[in-house]
Amino acid sequence: MSLPISPGDPYGAVPGGAYEAPRSAPAQPVPGYPLRPRPSAPEADETGADARYAAPEQPVCQVCCGSPATEVAVRHHQGLLLFLLFRKQKGRFCRTCGTALFRGLTARTLWQGWWHPLSALIFNPLTIVVNLRARAKINHLPEPGYDLLGTRRDPGKPVFRRPAALVAVVPAAFVLYVLSALVVG
Repeated sequence: MSLPISPGDPYGAVPGGAYEAPRSAPAQPVPGYPLRPRPSAPEADETGADARYAAPEQPVCQVCCGSPATEVAVRHHQGLLLFLLFRKQKGRFCRTCGTALFRGLTARTLWQGWWHPLSALIFNPLTIVVNLRARAKINHLPEPGYDLLGTRRDPGKPVFRRPAALVAVVPAAFVLYVLSALVVG
């Protein structure tokens, strides 16, 4: 046997129950939350939007919801003996999460990106320069506020204090040696 559900109740309250009484809308606004008056014609700009009442939209970080954030793409290059791999992480990041992403991907690029001839001469240095431009964009942001979700990334050590980045010294020295031999000889 099924009980009839009243058409005005989306939760299916049982007729005759405690929640059957219809609720009336309050005639006055809730105390403490007055309605804002509509702007008059002189206050509105030529587009019709009122600047005093418009809430500014500020992008938030897609990792920790920190604000402010900026749209940035950080790249990673991996040069294998036969193949070249290119990866990119694009999104809105706050200063802390963007720094962590930059440091992680750039350190991986520094030790994985030299093992193909084209990578060593062209693609790896180009990836590092593009990442430095992304880092400059991230550096212009102020520090984000308190991390409400607890998901903010830890920036960790700077790039050249990581052991993975120090591996890049050997191939980079070899590339500089070959380039200097080509120029001199």
